[in-house]
Amino acid sequence: MPLRVCIDAGHGGKDQGAVNGERYEKDDTLRLALQLGKILRQNGVDVVYTRSDDVYSSPVNKAKITNLLKADYLISIHRNGALSKKTSGVVTFVYNKKGTKHRIATNINNSVAALGFNNRGVKSRKNLAVLNRTDMPAILVNIGFITNDSDNMLFENKFNEIVEAVAKSFLDA
Repeated sequence: MPLRVCIDAGHGGKDQGAVNGERYEKDDTLRLALQLGKILRQNGVDVVYTRSDDVYSSPVNKAKITNLLKADYLISIHRNGALSKKTSGVVTFVYNKKGTKHRIATNINNSVAALGFNNRGVKSRKNLAVLNRTDMPAILVNIGFITNDSDNMLFENKFNEIVEAVAKSFLDA
């Protein structure tokens, strides 16, 4: 039976996520999640999604969906936001810094940072539903700050490399 990965495109529908002018986190995450799914499928992974279009589902419901789909892993894709437009970088969250999820998170975070993002590291976050209500190893990766123009330029200019880095880092881990 092939490995099953659930990809969560953060936010969606009425929940725009972080915003910078006309740029919405929910759109960036969906675009990246769908492309990541294509690459993982090409590598023999069974891919399922918490959403594949612009619809809202609460984080708790996304965790339930992931559990019902009996995924082996969850990768939740996000962009970050900050009041200061100078704040930048990639950061990845895990429930705790143990086991496979921590190794996957570290691999993904470091490979995305190597593309030019400030490396903010892997951090433990116990209060996120997609991390604390899922039955499988889960990570939440914030790929740059949508409120930082340099991060947005990197996101656009290196989009394919970012997707490849996430996919390869996951598969290598």
